[in-house]
Amino acid sequence: MEKNDFMINPKKGVLIVYEGISGSGKSKGIAELSECLSKNKVEAKVIEWNSNKRIRSFVERLEKLGILTSSLYSLLQWMSFLIDYFKVISPSLKKNHVVIADRYIFTGITRDAVNGAGKWFGSIIYRFVRKPDVLFFYDTPVQICYSRIQSRGKPLFHTNKALHQNKKINNKEIYYLNEMRNEYIQLFKNHKTKTNTNVFVVNDSFINMNTAVEGYIRQKKSS
Repeated sequence: MEKNDFMINPKKGVLIVYEGISGSGKSKGIAELSECLSKNKVEAKVIEWNSNKRIRSFVERLEKLGILTSSLYSLLQWMSFLIDYFKVISPSLKKNHVVIADRYIFTGITRDAVNGAGKWFGSIIYRFVRKPDVLFFYDTPVQICYSRIQSRGKPLFHTNKALHQNKKINNKEIYYLNEMRNEYIQLFKNHKTKTNTNVFVVNDSFINMNTAVEGYIRQKKSS
C-alpha cells in the first residue's frame, strides 16, 4: 500500500473503526490489530459499542417488560454512544492516542434504519463527531455470520417489531442480517463517507489490515 493511498486526517490521534453485521469477524480483527500495535509499542484504546453498563441493563429490563420500542432503543443507544464519545473517545484522541472502535456511529445509523426508527438522528450526530481515520467494513456472507451467531447460543437482538410479527418470513434472523448488510453497503458507497474516511471492505479479497493501519500511522506522523 503506497503512501499516497491515504487521506490524512489533520486532527490529533488516530481513530480506527471496525464495522459489520453480527458474526462478521470484527472481534478477531481487533484483537490481531491490538496485538500488532502493542508489539510495535503503539498504545491503543479499544472501545466497544454500547459499553455503558447502566444503559445496557436498562435496555434489558425494558425488553423483558415488552415495552422497548425501536424509537426508545434508538434514543438509548445514542445516549450510550455520546457518553462513550465525550468521556473516552474524544479525550483519548485529543491526547494524540490511537483509538480502536468496535462499532461506531455507522452501527447506530444502520440499526435505526432496519429497526424502523429512521436515520435522521444518527445523521445529525454524524455531522459533529470525529470521522474515522481508517474504517474496515467486514462484508462477510450472511450465512457465515448466522452460523457463528447460532454457535454462540444467543439469539440475535433487534427491535424490529414488524419483523417479529411477520409470519411469512421463515428465518427472521437471516432476513434481518441481510437488511443490515444492505444498509451498510449503501452507507459505505456514499461519497461523503469515503471523502472523510479511508474505507476498506474486508471480504474474500485479501486486505492486510494491520499493514494498512501501520502505513497510515507512519504517514500521519511524517505529514
